[in-house]
Amino acid sequence: MTQAIKNGCTRRIAGCLGLLLSLQPAAGLAALSSHEAIRQESSQEQLLAQRRGGGSRGGGSRGGGSRSSGSRSSGSRSSGRTGFSSYSGSGSRSSSRQSNQGSRQTNRQTNQSSRQGTRDTRQTNRNDAVNSRQDGRQGTRDTRQTNRNDAINSRQDGRTDRTDIRQSNRTDRTNIRNDTYRKAINNWDRYGKGWYSGGNWYNNRPWSYGWYGGSYWNNWGWYPGQAAAWGLAGLATFSVINSLVNSAQNQQVSYIVVPSSDYSLYYPSITATGDVVTFEADDGYETVRYSANCRQGTLNGSTPRNANEAQLLNAACQVAFGQ
Repeated sequence: MTQAIKNGCTRRIAGCLGLLLSLQPAAGLAALSSHEAIRQESSQEQLLAQRRGGGSRGGGSRGGGSRSSGSRSSGSRSSGRTGFSSYSGSGSRSSSRQSNQGSRQTNRQTNQSSRQGTRDTRQTNRNDAVNSRQDGRQGTRDTRQTNRNDAINSRQDGRTDRTDIRQSNRTDRTNIRNDTYRKAINNWDRYGKGWYSGGNWYNNRPWSYGWYGGSYWNNWGWYPGQAAAWGLAGLATFSVINSLVNSAQNQQVSYIVVPSSDYSLYYPSITATGDVVTFEADDGYETVRYSANCRQGTLNGSTPRNANEAQLLNAACQVAFGQ
């Protein structure tokens, strides 16, 4: 009986091992647990059978075996079902994990794309801000340069206007002097009566005869040739000078306005000594004393510098030596 029980247990263990090999690891563990419970139950049945004795070996063995078989069969089936149930649960959890992983991966990619878009937007905003500031700076520089140019032009226009105004004022003052106080002061009473005070004054000159003779133009070499050099078409003739002196005598005016010049000649002041004539004239600002050499054609020891001085020299020599 003991050998039969052992053989039965061996066959059961082999069957259980075959079942374990066909199941998943989790289900196999469950089957091993069930097999251990069956083995313990068989050991208890064997002890009970030994106590009862050999008379009931056949029936007890078959009955017990039947029961044990039924119990083992039921337990095996129950354990098998329990193993498959555990395997099905493990697959569901694995699918859930994979689904969660896929969801997390999708979320990561979405977040990464969102962050990248945010970075791109920030960079675009930075670039736009930099460009805007640069454009603003350039616009400010251009505006400042334009304002500087306008200010420079305005100042230059102001200087030009002031220069023009000053020049106009000078011209006006010059014209006023020419028209009013620039005219020589009448000193008729100062000079008193002399050779110039009556008619035929050119015959009353104390030096009425001398080197100049009756053809003065032949003795004055500078007279016909220097006029062009001074920029003159011609010097005033004796007839013109004589007419001006006669008119001044009749009006008891002590000066004549020298033709084509800015000078006024005080003809009563003329005194001749040889070739040299001294006289006074008004240059528009003050009365100045001059010295002229009528034979050499010099004024204050030098050739006249311009047409004004040439006309003054000619008028003084004409009054002193003209016919």
